[in-house]
Amino acid sequence: MNAPVKILLVDDEVRNLDVLESVLQSPEYNLIRALTPDAALHLLLEHEFAAMVLDIQMPEMSGLELASLVKQRKRSQHIPIIFLTAYFQEDRDVLKGYGTGAVDYLTKPISPQILRSKIAVFADLYRKNRALAAVNSALEGEVAQRQSAEEALRLANNELETRVQARTADLLRVNAELAQARDRALAASRAKDDFLARLSHELRTPLNPVLLLASDAATNPALPAEVRADFESIAQNVTLEARLIDDLLDLTSITHGKVALDLRPCDVHAILRDALAMVQGEIGRKRIMVTLELGAEACTVLGDEVRLKQIFWNVLKNAAKFTPEGGGVGVTTTVTPDGRSLGVRISDTGIGMTADEISRIFEMFSQGDHAADGGAHRFGGLGLGLAISRMLVEGHAGRIRATSGGLNQGSVFTIELPLRRSGEGAEPRPEKLLVSSLRSGQGQAAGRARRVLLVEDHEPTRTALTHLLSRRRFEVIGADSLTEARAIAAREVFDLLISDLGLPDGNGCELMMEMRDRYGVMGIALTGYGMDEDVDRTQAAGFAAHLTKPVNIEDLDCALTAAAGP
Repeated sequence: MNAPVKILLVDDEVRNLDVLESVLQSPEYNLIRALTPDAALHLLLEHEFAAMVLDIQMPEMSGLELASLVKQRKRSQHIPIIFLTAYFQEDRDVLKGYGTGAVDYLTKPISPQILRSKIAVFADLYRKNRALAAVNSALEGEVAQRQSAEEALRLANNELETRVQARTADLLRVNAELAQARDRALAASRAKDDFLARLSHELRTPLNPVLLLASDAATNPALPAEVRADFESIAQNVTLEARLIDDLLDLTSITHGKVALDLRPCDVHAILRDALAMVQGEIGRKRIMVTLELGAEACTVLGDEVRLKQIFWNVLKNAAKFTPEGGGVGVTTTVTPDGRSLGVRISDTGIGMTADEISRIFEMFSQGDHAADGGAHRFGGLGLGLAISRMLVEGHAGRIRATSGGLNQGSVFTIELPLRRSGEGAEPRPEKLLVSSLRSGQGQAAGRARRVLLVEDHEPTRTALTHLLSRRRFEVIGADSLTEARAIAAREVFDLLISDLGLPDGNGCELMMEMRDRYGVMGIALTGYGMDEDVDRTQAAGFAAHLTKPVNIEDLDCALTAAAGP
């Protein structure tokens, strides 16, 4: 990743190329020149370039014509182009340049500092995109390994269940052996749970510094809008990878009956609005018109608010994903004719479904015919969201069904949930101290400087957090183990503890209890473990917030506001 990036310089004048090379000369760049458009096109077939500096006035072919050819080629269409011209252009000429794919437009004589700065931005973005591609490739490999491990575990469990059934039939003669088989089954179950927890941690941890830095840069007003947009794209893709990990773990927990629903009176209309807000980014980017008709007079059900939001988010995410730009998504609620259930209807004007697709839409790892011949790459996903949604709906004693008029005629998903009867269920209790409940505290913890003890054994995450916290006027003291953290606490005074849970020599919860009882500090748990029991443990230890990796900058700021104060 430290190799020089390639920059293509195109000009029909050798002296101009000499000037450009003298301005941009750096060990970070490999400057490659072309005197003709034909030479430039051949170089674009042979090399990968981070940026292209292109003179507009050339005798054989204008720079605008060459740029148009470059953008027509799939291999080179992503390369940023900076146009150079020897005279001021009319607005229509400038617009024409941008229309051919230019990202900037400089008039000769150029400012060396400005050109170097712009090239540096594109070179840095090129390196980050390469790094993210490498991370995604590694994650895909890890997910494949996880699937293989799960299949091996499934086969092992099936074999074990068969053996237990055989032992049960002979219960009166081999009690001792049956007890041993039971112990082995429990050990295997515990081993599987431990494996899944460790897998989640290991998959999430490498994504954490990427999402922290990308989400921070996406909201940094000091960066150009196009650069912020690129970082926003990186952050969204990392978030998607984290959602895929969650889906895999959810699927395992639900199919083994290990998801306990916290049933409380819930306002479905409020939950639908929250779920819509979660997909607003894609809806906005695709200019999708949303019609919201929450007409049900009764909308309170006995449900798990977090899981209901997950159900609606999955269906709304699919509607937005499969609806083309300028399409529509409708959300309506009604009370069923018998007055016993609330009906939620989510419709779209997307690609629709065939009868065969509808018959398997709620099956695990099932994708529509759009996924054939590699088409799944267009829409992404593992085919788990709707399978998980069906299981969760049924866990709420409800039902979900899908209909469609056929291909390109949109789809309709209908979810029915039993309405809460008078006096049924306890009143809502305060939410656990998760980031989702901290978002009411807007803004950054940017008051007086505070000292933070940051305990994190993953060096890239520790480095990224130190940088981001320092920018927010925190003084950061770093440690990579419980032993080092205890030694620092014995000689230093600090106001806030931010700690990973899985440390090489112990658990962050132990450290939090010690720091709370001995020094009275507040704490934020930062971890790849995000199951309900993990959150319960961090609450019991005294942490004020539980951040599950990968963490975006908004969640970090909210947690800092809640834990550290202004």
